[in-house]
Amino acid sequence: MPLAAPIACGCCLLAGAAYVAADNPSNGGVFLPCPFRTLTGLWCPGCGLTRATHHLLRGDVMQALRYHLFVAVILLALAATWLVWLLHSAGRTVRVTRWVPVRVQVVAGTALVAFAVVRNIPGVDGLRG
Repeated sequence: MPLAAPIACGCCLLAGAAYVAADNPSNGGVFLPCPFRTLTGLWCPGCGLTRATHHLLRGDVMQALRYHLFVAVILLALAATWLVWLLHSAGRTVRVTRWVPVRVQVVAGTALVAFAVVRNIPGVDGLRG
């Protein structure tokens, strides 16, 4: 049963996505606050992703981008990672660098870190989730 874990994880991800789509995280609910923000008062690289995902799943792309500029890239990376896991569990070898060159991965990682730093600079309120 090597496929059981990725399939179960995929089902949990879909159930979570359905819940996020149905219940707006801005209104409270069972959503936990960001532990990094709670402890430091700073915005982490992921702050705003749940709210952005909610709006993206509801079709409001502009509002999703207002909550987190990289929401689409992060969700696509998450889906691709899950797909590689599923294919690997099925016995197929997948080289991720064929899909996304290493330099693109480095640039994306650097951009996310820069985004995390810039959104914490006083006066740059437009990048905060």
